[in-house]
Amino acid sequence: MVDKEVLSEGELEALMGSVSDEAAAGQNAAATRHCASFDFSTREQTLLVQMPVLKTLTEKQAMSFAQGLQSLFKAPVEVQVADIRPMKQEEALLSMPELAGITQIKTAPLNGTSLVVVSGDALSFFVNQYFGGWTGGGGHKSNRANLTPTERRINDLVVGRFLSALTEGWQEKISLSGEVCGFETNPDFIQPLAAGELLLKFPFVIKLFDWEGIIDWFIPYAAIEPLKNRLGNPAAGQTSKTDVPGWEDFFRRELLSVELEVSGVFTSKNMSLSDVMQLRKGAVIPLAAPTAVTLCIEGAPFCVGEHGAMSGRKSIKIKQVLKHDN
Repeated sequence: MVDKEVLSEGELEALMGSVSDEAAAGQNAAATRHCASFDFSTREQTLLVQMPVLKTLTEKQAMSFAQGLQSLFKAPVEVQVADIRPMKQEEALLSMPELAGITQIKTAPLNGTSLVVVSGDALSFFVNQYFGGWTGGGGHKSNRANLTPTERRINDLVVGRFLSALTEGWQEKISLSGEVCGFETNPDFIQPLAAGELLLKFPFVIKLFDWEGIIDWFIPYAAIEPLKNRLGNPAAGQTSKTDVPGWEDFFRRELLSVELEVSGVFTSKNMSLSDVMQLRKGAVIPLAAPTAVTLCIEGAPFCVGEHGAMSGRKSIKIKQVLKHDN
């Protein structure tokens, strides 16, 4: 080994000094750099803005739902739709009450399973109201671990009114048919709809006397997104069709300048493979004199005509255009 130092003491000090300066500069840059928050639901919120009819349909559903609850409880009921917002499935499950009537429904023809969530406190109030009991304000709370059989029955009645209102409110745009496919009382026992799936939360605010509660409807976002065209603004769609030039005119104009290969087949002859194998240099294949010529476009037969000459050039006079299946 060579005993000579690779770097001198002065060079080492200069190198360490430059490293310290770069570290300090990096710290100063990090201190002045600002992080901008990013909302991962921006795309979904934008699409909700593009579906203004969705709000109108849910408002009609709320009106029909209010009428159904009035006939059920024989009392004036007001139902309003709060802000519709997307949320992750995990967040949605955490937002549900620990004790609630969670009804799983399928709304054909929409894909996936949606959830109608009625809190245990709301069901307790509905039971009292149904049997003419306590009608006090919003301070009514209960600490229980399970729903009573009567609350289960009332939950079925309320969900039945909800499904009827859903069908009536949405029939203008799409014919929905709701079917109950499961029931749970604890959000922890809900079977995950799909890993990481995004849900839309429709909060229906119920007001009955001095009491106020919320019934939530959670539906997979993927089930609503295919309806974007139906739930969009019709006026905006008409404007885009009339004001913005479409691709059809562009392609029609550009296709006129596309070059195609045109060829004429004077005659043809079928030969067996054994005859082809016997062909040698100088062999003669007898062909009948052609009476018609097949004109081909890009190798595909297009029409039949007679060969001749025009203005000193070989030409084909078209007699028949062949029909082609689309």
